Amino acid sequence: MKRRAFIRLAAGASALPLFNIGCVGFGQGRARQIASGAKIRLGLIGCGGRMGLSTRYGILNGMCEEEIVCIAEPDPSRWEKVRAVVKAHQPQTDVTKIRAFYDYREMLEKMAGELDAVAIATPNHHHATAAILAMSKGLHVYVEKPMALTVAEVDIMHAVAKRYGVVTQVGNHGHSEEGMRRLVEYIQSGALGQVREVWAFDDRLNAMMYRPPKAEPPKGMDWDSWCGPAPVCDYYAPTADHNGLHPHDWHSWIGYGNGAIGNMGTHILDPAFWALRLGEVDPTSVEATDIKWGAEGSWTWRNTIHWTFPARKGMDAMTLHWFDGVKDGIPYDKEHVDKIGVCRKRDYQNLPPIIEELEEKYGQNLGCLGTVYIGEKGVMAIGPHGGGLQFVPNGLMKQLPKPPKTIPREKGLTHQADWLRAIRNPNRPAGCNFDYSAPLARTVLLGNVAARAGLKKLAWDGKRITNDAAANAYLQTSYRKGWEIKA
Repeated sequence: MKRRAFIRLAAGASALPLFNIGCVGFGQGRARQIASGAKIRLGLIGCGGRMGLSTRYGILNGMCEEEIVCIAEPDPSRWEKVRAVVKAHQPQTDVTKIRAFYDYREMLEKMAGELDAVAIATPNHHHATAAILAMSKGLHVYVEKPMALTVAEVDIMHAVAKRYGVVTQVGNHGHSEEGMRRLVEYIQSGALGQVREVWAFDDRLNAMMYRPPKAEPPKGMDWDSWCGPAPVCDYYAPTADHNGLHPHDWHSWIGYGNGAIGNMGTHILDPAFWALRLGEVDPTSVEATDIKWGAEGSWTWRNTIHWTFPARKGMDAMTLHWFDGVKDGIPYDKEHVDKIGVCRKRDYQNLPPIIEELEEKYGQNLGCLGTVYIGEKGVMAIGPHGGGLQFVPNGLMKQLPKPPKTIPREKGLTHQADWLRAIRNPNRPAGCNFDYSAPLARTVLLGNVAARAGLKKLAWDGKRITNDAAANAYLQTSYRKGWEIKA
């Protein structure tokens, strides 16, 4: 879809009804049933690690009290694993009735009328296609982070959600944790004074130095459906020093994933967006000052990126800094980086110098990934999922006024349950709905644009890059025939 078409849709969305009674699978009657306690009928799209193939990890575990109707997953070896997780949560359920499809297009065509919502945990290149198709059928959507593959996809997903009035949530689950709420309350109460700089750092390298040899996909897998909207590429299998294109290395390849910043940026930058209300404005510029590229077609194995944001009400203009990858002199090999892409030692990381300075001065360890907030009255730090909240120095907590609890708490409310609760009560939106998540996703994905544009400062007006016309090509992607976005 051309960029102008995206913009026309986004501009026209506000004129469309917020609540579309005529949508398939949704309506006033069904909404009343759900509000009265009926189980929400769920379809699952993408059933790998993030969806959850065990009862200890994954978003499925937060949804198993509802009715799992069907799944779409091109690797059939995962179908029974998903059914086993559901069975563990619902022993009385006949999980053989959970229908399985290789292709979510077929699943939604045949099953939309029997569903209320879908949870999407595919590789990034499917997020927009699957979510837009589901929302256009009136289904509520939970989509894993990052919200989409490109800035343009974020715009159209946000517009479609408004058109159909569906309940949305993006899977940056730390947003639902107590530590992040405390950070937000401290900063928004003014306890730290003005915060004009935030330093973000990540211990990941979602890049490849070479493309491993071609191999056959797992037996029975529909590789064409896995590739989906992106060009069909050669499969390669896991080995000792990498995790295979499927299930994990897709993060490393342009057109399928979004590199280190796309993998972890939504998690890491979420507390900064919330605490400093960065979603109220657009960044005015983004600049990459250090980039190291992997193999042809791969993302970068080191980035240093900076965004500038204008003032918000009561908050000064500020700069957001991002550091990932390994530092100079450390090779990207299996001795220094594990097969998932994580630095084996913190000493190998491309850390912001200020982090090392603060740690040496105060004798604290600020972690391997997270954000540090430089305030007029002190420094705070937090990890990527709402954990690891620190005051710098430690004694600062006793000196700062304790802020009131202005953010609602609900004991035991997981990130997935927050979405399900919002389906039952749309008057209280989910915390990471698309209204909140779209500005965050656009900023994260502008980091990808900056890396691809090279070592230059890009001016951004909220819709396009105004000082480098060629860089605007990186705001969008193309789609394989039969997988085009239709909205």
